[in-house]
Amino acid sequence: MRRLALMTAGLLTAGTLAVGLSTAGPAQAASGTFTNSAPIAVTDNGSVSSDVQVSGIGGRITDVDVVLNGLGHTRPNDLDIWLVSPGTNAVAVPLMSDTCGGGAISGRTLTFDDEVATPLPTGCATGTYRPTNISGGDTTPPGATTLSGTLSGFDGRNPVGTWRLYVIDDTASEVGTINGGVTLKITTGPAAVTIPTAGPAAPYPYQRTVSDQPGRITDVDVVLSGSYHTYPDDLDILLVSPAGASVVLMSDVCSSADLVGVNLRFDDSAAAALPDGSACVSGSYKPSNQDDGPDAYNAPAPAGPYGDELSDLSGGVANGTWRLYVLDDSSSDGGFITGVQLVVKTDAAPNTVITQKPRRTTKARKATIGFRSTKGGSTFQCKVDKKAWKSCASPLRLKRLKPGKHTVLVRAIDNSGHVDATPAKVTWRIRR
Repeated sequence: MRRLALMTAGLLTAGTLAVGLSTAGPAQAASGTFTNSAPIAVTDNGSVSSDVQVSGIGGRITDVDVVLNGLGHTRPNDLDIWLVSPGTNAVAVPLMSDTCGGGAISGRTLTFDDEVATPLPTGCATGTYRPTNISGGDTTPPGATTLSGTLSGFDGRNPVGTWRLYVIDDTASEVGTINGGVTLKITTGPAAVTIPTAGPAAPYPYQRTVSDQPGRITDVDVVLSGSYHTYPDDLDILLVSPAGASVVLMSDVCSSADLVGVNLRFDDSAAAALPDGSACVSGSYKPSNQDDGPDAYNAPAPAGPYGDELSDLSGGVANGTWRLYVLDDSSSDGGFITGVQLVVKTDAAPNTVITQKPRRTTKARKATIGFRSTKGGSTFQCKVDKKAWKSCASPLRLKRLKPGKHTVLVRAIDNSGHVDATPAKVTWRIRR
């Protein structure tokens, strides 16, 4: 299962329950510095490349800066230097082309940053500049499907995988070197699960304790939103319930085609599983495991065998700690999951609890009634005096009430449609 390529924030329970599944609070933006310090010998009238492996950083790219460490060349305006992102739909950005003049330079440290207004000058003194391409019409590097004149062309993409610096000398008789190699400084937006180029994701597992879903599980769906990976066939994803039951959500599917912001819903009632030999697009799918052998998850994941349907979780308790184990089973590729949602239904009906109510006797012609459900994710219906039941939300605010006795009933309805059979009741009297 060989790959060359890149993916990555909350496991939520819904149905009256919608909680972020995270042990460390909200997902945070990240930044990292990645260097290949090997010298790059610039071939006369030829090309050379240098790879930088990026891993351990999740979220979509918001900024990329590039540093060439110790550039020297006998005629630097011969140089076309490109940076190419990971993945099968790679972006290429020319850092410098046909610039710096014809005089020899050595030992220059050049930083490329979109936020800087100054282009590279003749002589290319050490400093920070915006990417500079003087004349265009350059030889483009292999593998790129999109060209961008600025580093912002990488924004929104998956940072994890193999970045490649191409150094092209487009005229004969001159040579050079980048003695200290190349450095990438990458900043990303929030991600809940960061997937490395190989091995367990961070955090591992991704977990959350749920406490407001009484009863036994009747149905579970899982949504992975904003999923990125440059070789998704590498992904093995296992869900483990509080009772220890497990199901493989996906393993060895979606081929080598990049996942770019794909939203995947896993639902036993979906029409089909994820494809094995073609790209995966947003949609609803059955849990999908196409491998012809068992998957091995690193500890502390439980040992197999694992379930292959979400119904394998039915009958267990929903309250407790849910765990999501995400693993990349090969090298060179990684990514992140922006958001995860766990939608759980149970067989227990909710109970409605009054949290705020008016005094038993009052002169006020208005009232505020607060309420909640013992079961997360519930909706509510209210009945005011002799009126019909209507959808409502806490707090219920009543105005222009007439003197006399008033009664409000409130009942919770969970995401399975179970209705509180004993609605909460509030009664009070308004004096004249």
